[in-house]
Order: sequence, then structure tokens, then C-alpha cells
Amino acid sequence: MFQRDSYKVKAKERVRTQNPYTLLALSFLLAMLLGTALLSLPFAAADGETTDLVDAAFTAVSCVSVTGLATVDTYRHWSLFGQSVMVLLIQLGGLGIMTSTTLLALVFGQHIGLQRRLLLRDDMGNGSMRGLLRITKHVAFLTFAVEAAGAAVYIVALYPYLGTTAIRSGIYQAVSTFCNAGFVFFDNDLPYAMAGDVLFSLTTSVLIMLGGFGYMAIFELWDTGRRYGVKAVSVNTKIMLLGTACLVIGGTVLILILEWGNGATLGPLDTGHKVVASFLQAVTPRTAGVATLDYGAMRPATLFLTVMLMFIGAGPNSTGGGIKITTAAVMLAAARSIFSNKADVELLERRIAEVQVRRAFSIFFLSLFLVLTAVFLLTLYEPATFLQLLFETTSAFGTVGLTTGITPTLQPLSKWILIFVMYTGRIGVLTLVGIVALKRQAPKPIRYPEGDILL
Repeated sequence: MFQRDSYKVKAKERVRTQNPYTLLALSFLLAMLLGTALLSLPFAAADGETTDLVDAAFTAVSCVSVTGLATVDTYRHWSLFGQSVMVLLIQLGGLGIMTSTTLLALVFGQHIGLQRRLLLRDDMGNGSMRGLLRITKHVAFLTFAVEAAGAAVYIVALYPYLGTTAIRSGIYQAVSTFCNAGFVFFDNDLPYAMAGDVLFSLTTSVLIMLGGFGYMAIFELWDTGRRYGVKAVSVNTKIMLLGTACLVIGGTVLILILEWGNGATLGPLDTGHKVVASFLQAVTPRTAGVATLDYGAMRPATLFLTVMLMFIGAGPNSTGGGIKITTAAVMLAAARSIFSNKADVELLERRIAEVQVRRAFSIFFLSLFLVLTAVFLLTLYEPATFLQLLFETTSAFGTVGLTTGITPTLQPLSKWILIFVMYTGRIGVLTLVGIVALKRQAPKPIRYPEGDILL
């Protein structure tokens, strides 16, 4: 009996450790707990006082999930140590926990075993084990190279406003922007004064789009696209190119129309600066959260448009969040197949596998359920309007960081709710479901008779 019980315990332990969803979720959770502990230290705050647990946890989770929502002022509340911890957490969350730890292991000459390779594959969203370590090195090189270039430009752009402080702020801001984190490591009011600053706005937009486009898509464009043209790249990369163009251009035009005469946003700017500001505001909902216009002063239609952009988010295998552009594209293709009476779901002259269609709709439904449930809970405790709460929750789920200004005023319970939403948004709703739903046993060879349901 003892041997049988011991065998059962070992079998359960083996199944638990083999579940990649559990290990990935735990890796992010441990990083968030470590960040919470560090930010709770007295010298992490500028005044030398211990930060409240909920605020330290909210900031740590917001950093690791590369969101950018903040319950305390990033520039004024945190000391240099606290801000440095935040940047490290952002970098860790942007690269991915397994990618970051694998890079450290490679630096110290450690062997990368099969289990870590499997986790690394899932963390990177790469479907193949082939050339995984080489891809990891390329991811690191691209990340640090783009961040270094972005930091150099940021220093030039911020120097007239900050002086020598622009050196540190520019480096920190480059990491935050490329990782689509949305934190601003200087006075929060300064971006509003830079709404017409072309250098700052374009640098921010480029970093956001590079970080949110997806590592695999960028590598494919550089390799295959550069040699044989865009037509030769995969359908995934084509979707990202087309989807990004549609969302950014469409968002820019709509924001221009909706906010053109708003005296608190675009109204005071001249035509050229209005276009620049609208362009950045169309790019930043793709999970970046750096804004040069006050979202608290925007019209309800603009806020709802931003909610839709945040919910869609960026690309797979990127530093961004949301349900992803590819998911939205597959759903639109599935809807079109119904109206066109086609047996297959087709997208850009390619047939989409049924399992991917089901996965896309599952991601959409579970994400929508999470957002609406969180909004419902927030309405029980918060006096803010429904649109403000929907905006805040979608921003947390999409790991965006945009806010109408209500984040610091939230009740502690509401902050914990958004902490869970940010965590889920970073690891993915399917990962959260997979923690409890993934079954290692072989499926039963049973197929039930077909039922007829009225829709």
C-alpha cells in the first residue's frame, strides 16, 4: 500500500512539473513576488518610507507584465534604486522569464536541457525546437540593440527639457517603450508638453511598433523578406504587416476626426502637430501606454475606440499584449467564410486549420469574459463611470498602461483585481486555463453523436 501511494504521489508530481503552463505561470509569479519584495524596501521609495504592500505589488506586476499602470507616481515616489528595480523587471518581463534565464545560463556556460528548451519554446511562442538557442541570442541582440539606439535618440530629445538627467531617463525610457511597458521615467506632465515634438513622438512610435510586431516576424522580414520580397514571407507576417497598417492608419484618422476640435487635447495644436500626436495615440494602445494627450480629457467615442485597439493589442511572440492581431484576423476570416458559404476558413490565400480557428475564438471569449467580469466587480466598489472602468480594465488586460487618471484613486480590492487581470494578460488566458485543464492522459476513443442546436 505504501509503495502504491508513493507511486501515485510521484506520478502526480511528474505530471505537475511537466505542465509547461504551470511552470511558465509560476516563473512570472516568482518574478512578481521578488519585485514586490524589493519595492517594499524603505530605500526603494524616495521618502525612505515603506510602500504599502498593494502599491508595491501593483507596481511589480505592472512592470513584469509590461503594462505601465501605476498607483503611485513613478517619477516622484520611487528612488533611483526603486526605478532601477522597475527597469530590470520590465526588461525581464519584456524578454520573457525563460528567455532571460536562458540567456544568463548561456553567459555562464551552463547546459540547456530539454525541459528548459521546451519551456523556452512555449515562452517565445515558437512552434519548433529547431535553432531555438540561436533564435534566443538573436532576440537578445535585437532587444538590446534597439533599446540602445532608442536611448541615444531619447537622450537628445529629452535633453532640452531635463538637462543631464536626460541620460538616465532616456535609457530607462527606451527599455520601457520597446518592451511596451508604458511607464514614464520623468515628470508625468512632460509628455503632454511634448505632444507636438516630432523626434520624441516618432522615436516612441517606432520603438512601440518594433517591440509589438513580434520577434519571429521581424526576423522573417529581415531574412526572407529582404532576399525574396514581402510576398515570400509567411501568412503570419503578412497578417502582422496588413493588420498593423490598418490599425495605425485607421486609428490615426479616427482620432484626428474625433479630437480635432477638443480644446483639451488636439485643439491647441497646429495641423502638423495634430497628425503627429494622433499617430502616436493610435500606436500606443497597441500595449505601450506612452501618451502625449490626456485620456482623461478625451471624448467618450475616442476612449471607446482606444478600448477596442487595446483589446486587439499587438502581435504574437512580442513584448505586447491583447488578444493579438492574428487572433482578430482569424476571427474575421471565419466570419467571412460563413457569409461567403465557404467550407474552409481562408486568409490571404491560405487555409486556416480548424484547431487555430477554435483557439482564436477561445482566446477571444475567455479574454472578453475576464475583462467584463473584472469590470463588473469594479463597478461594485468604484464611483468612476462604466467607460472609465472598462478603459482601465482593458488597459490592464492588454498590458497597455493607458489610464483616464483613476488608477491612484482605486480601492485596495480593486487594485488586487487589476493585478490579477494584468498577470493573466501577460501569461495569456489559455495559459491560465491550461494550468488546471491540461490533461496528460490519452483522449478516450469516444465520439458522441451529432446534436442539432438552433443558433
